[in-house]
Amino acid sequence: MNKQRLLSGHETELLTNEELQKASKDLVMYKSGLVRILPDGWLYPAIATRYLDRIYNMELRSDDVLIMTFPKCGTTWMQEILWAMIRNPDLDPSNEEIKEPLWVRSLDVGIDMLFDNYKLAKNGMNSIAEKFSRVCPGKKKEDGMAIQIVENQPSPRVIKTHFPLDLLHKDLLKKCKVVYVARNPKDMMVSFYHYIRVAKGGSYQGSLEKFAREVMRGEIPYCPYWPHVLQAWRQRDNPNLYFTTYEDMKDDIMGELRKVNKFLGKNLTEEQLKKIAEFTSFSSMKTRGEPIDKAFYIEDIWQKEGGMFRKGIKGDWKNHFSPKLNQEMDQWISDNVKDTGLNFKFGN
Repeated sequence: MNKQRLLSGHETELLTNEELQKASKDLVMYKSGLVRILPDGWLYPAIATRYLDRIYNMELRSDDVLIMTFPKCGTTWMQEILWAMIRNPDLDPSNEEIKEPLWVRSLDVGIDMLFDNYKLAKNGMNSIAEKFSRVCPGKKKEDGMAIQIVENQPSPRVIKTHFPLDLLHKDLLKKCKVVYVARNPKDMMVSFYHYIRVAKGGSYQGSLEKFAREVMRGEIPYCPYWPHVLQAWRQRDNPNLYFTTYEDMKDDIMGELRKVNKFLGKNLTEEQLKKIAEFTSFSSMKTRGEPIDKAFYIEDIWQKEGGMFRKGIKGDWKNHFSPKLNQEMDQWISDNVKDTGLNFKFGN
């Protein structure tokens, strides 16, 4: 896989063997290696280049809603909120979709790239493969199961992505709506670290401090963090993008639900919103169980760490950061939010 130019205008660059060897000391690697997408330096499994142009060209519908986040920033919470508001506002238990895992109900359109991972290639995609066979008969898995499922889903669609705005179609915000959720970088770092330790696709072996410094340098897949957040932040006044934070959701979930309701033009009642707030509360979602296949994570560590719904609090970073790491993070944050107007809440 040589250098190539994507439809988004970005150029791709495979990591060298030396870079891959360094990364593989702590991470389970991808069979095709890793690719850096320039100029921002997005780091993904190299097989992502097979899907990115197709995702860029995906036919968008006026009633599509994309949930967009950097990993571990409140994605699953907002994903469930949007699915409920758009696909099942009365929370009808007979709704067929509600019986599916959340990650199948509103798919991550780029998830196929993860199945190039050595530990996930065999059985990390069971529920997605089953749905693909059902809704895309005769189609080829290698063309991307997620994108083809999404293409065949009825409207209105709720689509998840961890890709940044500039890797998606240039007319995205003219054609449909995007809900972007950010999270203070310190709590994101702790949550991302716990997840990448227990996910088979990561199985990260290093310490939190090592991981945090690698994220700050953009050496972990899905990084860099700041261009992802700031691209959305600069579009916060676009009428088709709603920018919120995990902390704002924790502080006033009903207030956020009212704003999302208005943004989507759903006209849901206060009673419907209250029921959705309960349905998507941390305790309710944890009780319903994991939103992804067990084959996706290392079960004994996953259960020990609390699973996908680990704590659901603000300010957990204070229980994990050394003074030195906190100082480095403060500088990293200050350097990147300077003159942007973006502020985060870091306390409980």
